Amino acid sequence: MTFNRNILGRRVQFDERSRNFPIRELVKMKRPRSYTWRCNSYLDQGSDGACVGFGVSHELIARPAEAKGITYDYAMELYWEAQKIDPWEGGAYDGAEPFYEGTSVLAGVKAAQRDGWFDEYRWAFGLNDLILGVGYNGPAVIGVNWYEGMMDTDKHGYIKPTGRALGGHCILCNAINVKKKRFTLHNSWGINWGNNGECYISFHDMDTLLYNNGEAVFFLHRHRKARRRTT
Repeated sequence: MTFNRNILGRRVQFDERSRNFPIRELVKMKRPRSYTWRCNSYLDQGSDGACVGFGVSHELIARPAEAKGITYDYAMELYWEAQKIDPWEGGAYDGAEPFYEGTSVLAGVKAAQRDGWFDEYRWAFGLNDLILGVGYNGPAVIGVNWYEGMMDTDKHGYIKPTGRALGGHCILCNAINVKKKRFTLHNSWGINWGNNGECYISFHDMDTLLYNNGEAVFFLHRHRKARRRTT
């Protein structure tokens, strides 16, 4: 695809307190298994740096609790609400000064929690956490560096972290295949991107991304309807 830097809008924000909430506490006695969390919507962020709003929205649409009424407009609203609580001044919403694109995964998760879509969230700290979390808990919203080799899939449907780092991206990890040692990622660039809007990434390459300022978060006690603000 033609590269537009604006679409890579994930900014890095870590909170050391997150280490008190690991997903491994809930899945540590499990054995890796293959599983797919269905996500039947393919929202397209277009040229906006709103990947966090769309990655989080895709999680809400996906199983295990498929929310209704999650649209492009809601994903954009969620993105703007995240910008209002992230550490950076300004944003892309009306009246924001200065203007900037992007926000952090953490801010997006907090904004969605304020809307009442889930009660709590837990983090993966390493590949094994992600393997077990996706296998048993649900899809993960991930934030990773995005490289030239990830802009398009290869003939087998894979992306690879090769070439230059182009920015940061937020995307949904909604399936795992243990036998083939790969995850499926559900992107926000429309259904015509990749393999019908999705791609594969190997365990090895995901491990590399997580090690290099990557993050993955799981929502717990999900709800099909928002309990507070909606657009």
